[in-house]
Amino acid sequence: MSSAARPPVAEHLVLSYQPEVEYLGPYGGKTELAKGKHGLNICRYFWPVPPGVTPRGIVVMAHGHGGYLGFDYLKPEGPGKFCVYDGSLVAALNAAGFAVAGNDDRGAGRSEGLRCYCQSFDDYVDDLVATVRACREVPLRGFASPAGLPLFGMGLSRGGAVVLTAALKEPSLFSGCICLAPMVSLEKVAKRGLNPYLRPLGRLLSWLIPEVALLSIDRNTKFPDLQAAYDADPNCYHQSTRVRSAQEYLRATEWLSAHVSELALPLLLFHSEGDTQTDPEGTKRLYALAQSKDKTFVAPEGMWHIILKEPGNDKVKEKVLQWLEEHTTPKEA
Repeated sequence: MSSAARPPVAEHLVLSYQPEVEYLGPYGGKTELAKGKHGLNICRYFWPVPPGVTPRGIVVMAHGHGGYLGFDYLKPEGPGKFCVYDGSLVAALNAAGFAVAGNDDRGAGRSEGLRCYCQSFDDYVDDLVATVRACREVPLRGFASPAGLPLFGMGLSRGGAVVLTAALKEPSLFSGCICLAPMVSLEKVAKRGLNPYLRPLGRLLSWLIPEVALLSIDRNTKFPDLQAAYDADPNCYHQSTRVRSAQEYLRATEWLSAHVSELALPLLLFHSEGDTQTDPEGTKRLYALAQSKDKTFVAPEGMWHIILKEPGNDKVKEKVLQWLEEHTTPKEA
């Protein structure tokens, strides 16, 4: 479907219109703006452990290309409606004793920056690492207190590459990583449309026209209702991938491919065989080569790429919660 044929976005869904309690929940969740590289304000989110629940750990989330943290991890209510805390994976993690944090990437959600543009993929990684470090200072239940709780990285699609890169560059950062259809390989994407012809020119185009939206990505034809929800959200990115961003994604996946054998921390990896957005073969290769003795690979059946929202997502979330509980113990303040 061409961009001209897509339904209009629901302008009333601009994030500044959403009541805080809808996305932060009822337990004192908060946001903060923090200066990132190049002076951009990065919006961070912190969801504490509810009263009466014993803290077990911290989960820091990273979202995917084109979306934002709430779109990927809060509960979808359908096209034309905000995603909400109640009934979400974030709420389920909180109820199980996990404080949850994350940030909107630069150029996404409530963060500043040209939409869906990165000057360097390392900027995403640095912003996430800064959010991880901030978790230990936040005066909310399950973050700064009790001290010393294990901290896990969770990444969806591009966010998976961000989390894995951070884990490789700072091996003590996470106690384990959960990756949901991670962007470890883009070989399939690179072979579609004009992409094979543009790829050899990538570095030159990235220098000449870095912000131009030029490279195609797949639409969700398997689950059109989910695509409709994405199309209706004005906070999501609705153009082709920008040249510099595409070049940086390629550079990031090539770097990951060269270093996955260095991963030694516990890993929980999900990737559907039917994924045409990111390459499941890259995740299988990561699983095979990682040094980690504690590693699990799950191939959800009948799914595409948005595995936290597609039919069968409950099983994915149940596995995530089970794995986290197996890797933690409750700790009173």
